[in-house]
Amino acid sequence: MAGKQNVAQSVELVFSATTKDIGEALRARRRLNRRRHLLVIGALFALIYAAVVALYLALDTPYPYASAAVPTLAGALVGGPAFLIARRVQVRMVSRFARAQGECRAMVSDDGVRVVVANGDSRLGWELYPRYVETANLFVALSRDKSAMGVAMLPKRGADGPGDVDRLREILDRNAVRAGR
Repeated sequence: MAGKQNVAQSVELVFSATTKDIGEALRARRRLNRRRHLLVIGALFALIYAAVVALYLALDTPYPYASAAVPTLAGALVGGPAFLIARRVQVRMVSRFARAQGECRAMVSDDGVRVVVANGDSRLGWELYPRYVETANLFVALSRDKSAMGVAMLPKRGADGPGDVDRLREILDRNAVRAGR
């Protein structure tokens, strides 16, 4: 970001957050942390496997290590649905909060993102959101802490026209690093 220019231009987005937007923003963030999630899933399967082997030993069952299929199946039956349910619950919780805010006005400039809702406003500086991802429908500004929930969702449909979407992309490129592919 060397040679940053302070260009006096901004883009205003007006939108109401939808569950679809929030799901897309969280998926975009999650894709960047895929390796960490794979480690968590692997650890979950290892714990379930250890618990089933311990159960075999406690019940004095012969050959507790002989069948890896039973603990693996148990892990898949418990871990898979739990993981999917947790994602849906997260999207619902964030959606409920976002809908309560009502219509959003986001002004994006080289100074940061200023978000105004019916019951308040906030300013998000680029120092807190130094990365972003572009999806088909959104720009998602991402917090510095890769393990935190910090995302600022900027739906493209909130712009007045395609020219504003291009200007928004230029502002993001000047002030943040495009993450992902």
